[in-house]
Amino acid sequence: MTGRTFRVGTRIVTGVGSVATLADEIAAFGPERVVVVADRGLSTTGTLDLVFDAAEQLRAAPTILVDPDPSLDDAERLAAEALEYNAGAVVAVGGGSALCAAKAVAIRLTNPGPLLCYEGTGRVPRLPAPTIAIPTTAGSGSEVSNALVLHQRGRTREIVIRGPGCEPTVALLDGNLVVGLPDKPLLYAALDALSHAMEALWTRGRTFFTDSLAEFAVETILEDLPRALKKRDPEVLQRLLEASCAANLACGNTGLGLIHALDCAPSVHLQHGYQNGALLLHVGMFNRAVMNARHLPYLDAVEALFTEIGFAGRFQPGDLDRDHGAAMVAASEGHPFRANNALAATDEDLIGILTAAGVPSDLGIRRS
Repeated sequence: MTGRTFRVGTRIVTGVGSVATLADEIAAFGPERVVVVADRGLSTTGTLDLVFDAAEQLRAAPTILVDPDPSLDDAERLAAEALEYNAGAVVAVGGGSALCAAKAVAIRLTNPGPLLCYEGTGRVPRLPAPTIAIPTTAGSGSEVSNALVLHQRGRTREIVIRGPGCEPTVALLDGNLVVGLPDKPLLYAALDALSHAMEALWTRGRTFFTDSLAEFAVETILEDLPRALKKRDPEVLQRLLEASCAANLACGNTGLGLIHALDCAPSVHLQHGYQNGALLLHVGMFNRAVMNARHLPYLDAVEALFTEIGFAGRFQPGDLDRDHGAAMVAASEGHPFRANNALAATDEDLIGILTAAGVPSDLGIRRS
């Protein structure tokens, strides 16, 4: 039997109002010049102002705005801006897109690049610049992840760079920063976190530590997501942030499974959390035979949650066509997440999962 490792590389500061510690966290980096990398949408919602109010020195720092699903070229351009400023540290504010872009910038501040040279695991030669991650969605958990995802036209699947040291130095989890999130982004982010937690329960690398975190995350999201959708109570949002963080700590150590092997096709232009939610129950049903008995009730509980919040739990007509389905299966071929699923899956198995999830079934794929 080979040993399994559980690793947490990010120091986590959590609690409603915890963003108030930001100035002290920046000061701990020393006299480095700091650059802010943030979701573009936050520039008009007032959320960035809450961050700047906590650390006035950031108002004089350059703020680099990120669009959803940044490409490799976008990341290099953002890094060039930070290098021109001679930044030595990064403050990342936003959801998964902004945090991934910020991690790419931090890598390029200390490494020559190009970023594509570092695709894969453990290929970044020097530690990235110190980074403070401040999530404004309770979903990706990217604030504690040592992976970043970028996109590039013409690729079968996303570009992933990961490895020890690529995670942010510090994460600040503050429910106040999620209050302004609209319903759909809040829902899709939570579905992303829920899929991270559930996948950690049916992958090959699960341990007592990851099960404990994943169980907490699943149970918290099941209880608090309906409440958060009805009323943006900062304490409820705080619990969702912590659940999202716990889910990523779990799946970051176990690796992910079939959901994330299927939803990495660049030609599928649907929100990541929505895709995860549409696949979740169908991949879960496929994995029932290998799930721990105490985790099986989660499948029924997730189905009940979807009914309560009005989420279909499958793709809707017109979302995807047969080419998209074929691209999803193709993206999974040779993907480490597919190999990491506790139950081996053939292409025919994946077609069955996609068909159950509402993807047109005539994919014309008959390989295994």
